[in-house]
Amino acid sequence: MASSAKDEWKERWPLVLGAMLGYSCLSLQVFLFGVFVLPIEQELHWSRAEVMLGLSVMHAAGIALNLGGGLLVDRFGARRVALTGQVLTCAGFSLLSTANGALGPWLANWLLIAVGGALMQGMAWTRIVAQHFDKGRGLAIATVLTGSSITATFAPLVATWLIGLIGWRAALAVSPLMWLAITFPFSFGLFRSAHKTMGTRPANAGVSDADQPGVTLWQALRMPAFWCIGAALFAFALYTVALAPNLIPLLREKGVDGGLAAKLAALVGFSGLVARLSVGHLLDRLPSHLVAGACYVMPMVGLALTLDPAPSSAMLALSIILLGASIGAELDVIVFLTTRHFGIRHFGAILGAILGFGAVGSMIAPIAMGRSHDIFGMYDPFLMLLLVVLGVMAILMFCLRDPRSAPGESLPCERNG
Repeated sequence: MASSAKDEWKERWPLVLGAMLGYSCLSLQVFLFGVFVLPIEQELHWSRAEVMLGLSVMHAAGIALNLGGGLLVDRFGARRVALTGQVLTCAGFSLLSTANGALGPWLANWLLIAVGGALMQGMAWTRIVAQHFDKGRGLAIATVLTGSSITATFAPLVATWLIGLIGWRAALAVSPLMWLAITFPFSFGLFRSAHKTMGTRPANAGVSDADQPGVTLWQALRMPAFWCIGAALFAFALYTVALAPNLIPLLREKGVDGGLAAKLAALVGFSGLVARLSVGHLLDRLPSHLVAGACYVMPMVGLALTLDPAPSSAMLALSIILLGASIGAELDVIVFLTTRHFGIRHFGAILGAILGFGAVGSMIAPIAMGRSHDIFGMYDPFLMLLLVVLGVMAILMFCLRDPRSAPGESLPCERNG
């Protein structure tokens, strides 16, 4: 059995790599879609709110589907569920290229993406990793979730290049399938229990899922921490899903040309990657509530810079870097806090329920921001609302105390919950 974080990484890094590349497909719906917003709006003559309606429908379905996905992970295992979701998500996203101006088929494709997304949410990719890492769990979870940073870095650039080469419709059909072709072989080959592929034993070797430490979903629902973490994820989703797909249109309205806007948007991925790994490292060493609170302060600064009526390119770049840093860090914190407060035993169901809060925020965000833009002709009023929401959540996170006195310790109340 690995006795230190270094030993865990030495033995189990292929598992993390497979999970990271698989998880990257989930972020296509946010970071890749943003590149296609303006071409779709112009060709199909839809309003910004109508273009964003698909995202809202997808996340509305996710309110129920995420819990179901978590239950399936607990019942059938993370690997089968996650790999199925990976294929469905990419296929559904590719089918968006068939849009012809009718909202019905457009929304049906978003529902297919919702099903795939529910199967491959973070609970699927992080469950096995959380079981196989103890001393280095924070960094391992963070590394898995850097998959979204990889998508944020490369997807807008690749999609922009493809649009110029073959047009938006063909680019929308091809780019998700390209992503699947690259990532799926790694996920299929590497995302499996480490002791099965490398002869090593996980941190909880010899302990069945039924005997893993952790409270039940019903017990979690009666704990204040559950509602606090859920509210935090709601705010994070409201901010992220409102801003990420609207980032390039927002930059264009600030006077940035299309090519530079795509390059600036790519900073989201780079800064998210750095922040995610840094926060994962800090979660293994500092009180989690302090790290979590700081993660809500960063986007507040970024929003304040964006609200400048005539921001410079440097200000916009810094704002985007802070946006990426918060996107990169916050889900790490949510997943880590879930393992800390509720344990591993019913991790899939509990995280699935918490992700329901995020689905509500994600459902509201795109259509609300699009509608706000249609009414005011600008994004600033909604950005001000986000600033207030994030401020409240920063205070809430600072007040959420870590239930363990030191990293790696077990809470007595977690066992046989």
